[in-house]
Amino acid sequence: MTTAVPSHEKAPAAHRKGYVYIIGAGPGDPELLTLKGERVLREADVILYDDLVSSEMIERFNGLKIYTGKRKDSHHFEQDEINEEIVRHALQGKKVARLKGGDPFVFGRGGEEIEVLRKNSIGYEIIPGITAAHGASAYSEIPLTMRKISSSVAFCTGHPINKIQVPDADTLVYYMVASSVHDVLDAVVNKGWKDHTRVAIVQNATRYNQKIFTGTLGELRKREKAVYSPALLILGANINQFINDNWYAKKKKVLVTGDNEMIYNSEEYIVVPFPCHRVEGADMEKVNQCLKIIGDYPVILFTNRFTVTSFFRYLHEYGKDVRYLAKNKIYTSSHAAHAELLKYGVIEDMHVEAERSEDILSMLREKGVEHESILLPCSNSNDDYLANGLISLNNRVTPLSVYYQGAKEQGETIDLDFIDEIYFSSPACVRNFKSCYPTIPETIVVTTPDQKTEAEYRTLFIGNASPQL
Repeated sequence: MTTAVPSHEKAPAAHRKGYVYIIGAGPGDPELLTLKGERVLREADVILYDDLVSSEMIERFNGLKIYTGKRKDSHHFEQDEINEEIVRHALQGKKVARLKGGDPFVFGRGGEEIEVLRKNSIGYEIIPGITAAHGASAYSEIPLTMRKISSSVAFCTGHPINKIQVPDADTLVYYMVASSVHDVLDAVVNKGWKDHTRVAIVQNATRYNQKIFTGTLGELRKREKAVYSPALLILGANINQFINDNWYAKKKKVLVTGDNEMIYNSEEYIVVPFPCHRVEGADMEKVNQCLKIIGDYPVILFTNRFTVTSFFRYLHEYGKDVRYLAKNKIYTSSHAAHAELLKYGVIEDMHVEAERSEDILSMLREKGVEHESILLPCSNSNDDYLANGLISLNNRVTPLSVYYQGAKEQGETIDLDFIDEIYFSSPACVRNFKSCYPTIPETIVVTTPDQKTEAEYRTLFIGNASPQL
């Protein structure tokens, strides 16, 4: 069989330049990433991402991740260094994804980055994202335009302070106002806007901790209220449409530790994943040993999506693909694991799904999972309940640590003041959470899937392993 080689693949890798995608990640909610952006990020060799890109989004992709962390007066990388890093990887023949909060061409400095790519004759594409103004508008129910109220809108920035622009438009939206909100308000008043003009400040737009302040221009100029980045300022009569009980505010915010996000109805809940998962930290000696003798494990059981992505990453690094597993039976015990397997073109031989480990074990028992040799990909802090239960069914179980569970190294923290409920999916998740948060506010409801996890929670946070009667 003869296979035609595409022209862009004929040049030797050492002499072929890579390709760069400048991608808008959207305003914060990871589900607002475009389909094209997600596809490219899955294919990318290198991903350079900004501070405003959530860990929930970035951890879904397998490329080399480089955190550039740009915010005002606190730059992990300066812009010139970011440009150099993009070019360096592209000249090595890699597919590079530059992932930026919001839209790259709306106060995102995407234009500066493509200038550098042009100078170095590196091919590129721009994939737009939902800009923060659009996200804040939708998630606060403040329309930017509205018939008979606002027929024009202008996007501006709050910097530099001595050159704040006040365009002639019905609605004004100012980006990056955390440190300059009062300067912007003063500039607007000096341009002739009245004190009774309606104003809204939206912090962390589209995120679980979105916060909105509203009032008149005169009221907010007098108010000494701290504004935290990222923040938008919206001015105009359209803000009269705002209601406190908007569609996004109605939803309960649930912090989920583990991989049980699917048990919460998206119409009623905002799921906030606890950022504790990383693929580093696998026991590589054991991983390679198990892959070498993969035929000795007739069954591979995947319990969550992290086990799937991490296992297949190491399978590929071992020089194999899914065909290497042709003689193995694949089982899954969560919808997330099932969905992740489909991305690799794999349909499992058996799927069970339940909230509690006891119920999963019961289902496996009913399906006759006995006297098998089972490989159980897991984290470094694997809960042994399922493994011991499978052993009790006369199975030989080999836990295989393929990812590390620990606190996020970038210092990303969850603001518990915005959380209504915490779901601990295993005792290991309780311990991980305790290492980051010594207490849980009394206003938060805590739920667990089984007695063992409940006991761990009570021991660590209440000082009593037994529930009060």
